[in-house]
Amino acid sequence: MRRTIIAFASLALLATTAIAGDRARDPVTASTPIGFKLQLEAGRGHFQLSLTMGERHNMNTSVSGNQIGLDTQALEGNGPLRFAIAREPGRLDCTGATERKVATGSCSFTPDAAFAGYLAQRGIGRPSFQESLDLTLVGANKELVEALAKADYPKPTIDELTALSALQVTSAYIADLARQGFRPDNLDDLTAFAALKIDADYAGRMLRAGLGKLKADELIQLKALDVSPEYLAEMAGAGLRNLSADDVTQLKALNVTPAYVRELAAIGYPDLPAERLVELKAVGVTAEDVRHARKIGITDPTPEQLVQIRVLKH
Repeated sequence: MRRTIIAFASLALLATTAIAGDRARDPVTASTPIGFKLQLEAGRGHFQLSLTMGERHNMNTSVSGNQIGLDTQALEGNGPLRFAIAREPGRLDCTGATERKVATGSCSFTPDAAFAGYLAQRGIGRPSFQESLDLTLVGANKELVEALAKADYPKPTIDELTALSALQVTSAYIADLARQGFRPDNLDDLTAFAALKIDADYAGRMLRAGLGKLKADELIQLKALDVSPEYLAEMAGAGLRNLSADDVTQLKALNVTPAYVRELAAIGYPDLPAERLVELKAVGVTAEDVRHARKIGITDPTPEQLVQIRVLKH
């Protein structure tokens, strides 16, 4: 489960800013040509910016018009176009031309020496040219570095800072989690929180729904499975109360629904504990299996017998 959560977080990061290429073997440097393609994202009022760096690297990111100094009408006509992304880690300047609502051209990137020095001074490390470009595109800033230190998180690596910035982790987000008592234990958990959009409101509602104070990894597992307070309330209405986080995780992972609980209760199996429901659902036991057991002479089959019957049928 834990590996699944980390993989989910990684996919969320890639969805925000997709970066491809072999950095170790073919790093992007100041001499690497950078090309761009800019077009409108359907229905969002944002631009999709695609960068190509040399022959092996590409990067895609979503930017608003305010971030690059353009409005959504900028791609309507044909002609020259210029824009820039200026942030603390550096500045990307792009020039090109628009044709058929798509702009293409070339860019130059200038890392900010002061920001690189700041990261080195904080013990995070001095970013390479490509790392500075990555940090710029995801909007990394000193405020986030300071917020992590203030909240006593471990010192991030450049890659971790890039990931947190891409997921739009802010000082306000960190402070709100801490203020509500839901501080993740480490940067991996904080990254997973952000990727899964776990905030203090969600954590608080889960607490009030009857699960009590949850650990960070429990919240991560529950949110990854899309467990909501509404699901817990519906399960309680079906007779399942006082569940642990582990109970809920297993039930939701196997898609045990309130309807399934009621179906078994209606045919003679009320008040089954969570672990028994998990065993039954894992092999696909349904009310039809109960009817089948009775048809072949097992008047009152136990849950264990239902599991055996189901396994033998398949």
